[in-house]
Amino acid sequence: MKYITYSIGLAMFLSLFFSCGEGRSNAVSLLFPEKPDTTKIPELAIFLEADQLDKIIDEETFLSNGNKRYEGIKAVPQNGDDFRRDSLDEVYWPKASVIEGDFRGASIRSGRCEDGNFRKSDFRVADVRWSIFDGSTMDSINFKQSRLFHVKVNYCNLNNSNFVAANMFGMEGHFAKLRHCNFSGALMKDSEFLDADLTGSKAVKAKLFRAVLLRSHLDSCDFSYADFTGAGLEESTFINSRLWYANFQGGHLQGTNFEGADLKGCNFFGTEFENTNFKGAINIPDAIKPFINDKGLATGIWQKQ
Repeated sequence: MKYITYSIGLAMFLSLFFSCGEGRSNAVSLLFPEKPDTTKIPELAIFLEADQLDKIIDEETFLSNGNKRYEGIKAVPQNGDDFRRDSLDEVYWPKASVIEGDFRGASIRSGRCEDGNFRKSDFRVADVRWSIFDGSTMDSINFKQSRLFHVKVNYCNLNNSNFVAANMFGMEGHFAKLRHCNFSGALMKDSEFLDADLTGSKAVKAKLFRAVLLRSHLDSCDFSYADFTGAGLEESTFINSRLWYANFQGGHLQGTNFEGADLKGCNFFGTEFENTNFKGAINIPDAIKPFINDKGLATGIWQKQ
């Protein structure tokens, strides 16, 4: 009788275990039903010819109400202003509001724009290096192919923004909201996004060499073919994220949560594990399975190819 009870209990446990695993794998496939597309990612602005830049900047766009923009005045910035190709270096715009502004091709280097509102603006191929936007509202912005070298966006709301092929080298966004953004093809080397929220974002072929994303939420994201070489990802979460062929070589994954993630083809060579959570993850590379205990937690460093 005791044996029968044990068998029934074991059968119920296995049934629950596999149903949970199946549900998790379905979560990733439901979030990303199509294969990651690496063919339509544009180049960084530094590689564009003059005529390609002109085509992006000169394209006629309108405000959401259908009206044309007025030419912006640096001393009196207003919502909907057109600052295309303008020189705005070292601009001092604290608490400025330029909602739906057009900054395509503008130079805004070393600007001070804290606590402002730039939501729904267009910064394509703009040079925004070293500027500070801490505390600003910046959701739904188009930063495609812009230069964001060492830009500060701490505590900013950047949800639903487009960072495709943007140069985000050294960008700093602690406690920033970056949900449902697109970072595909972005250069994010040495960037810092501590305690940031990137849930639901896409970052196919993003380059995050030595990026620091401690305690950040990277859940339900697509980081296929992304490069996290040497990245600091301690206590960050990749729950239900797709990480096909992502490179974590030499990364720091102490306390990182890969629960339910799809790890197809990932490279974890030289990566530091310490209570790294792989519960319910699928396509776990065979090479790191010996590091994972019966609780789904991994500790150690894989050093053999």
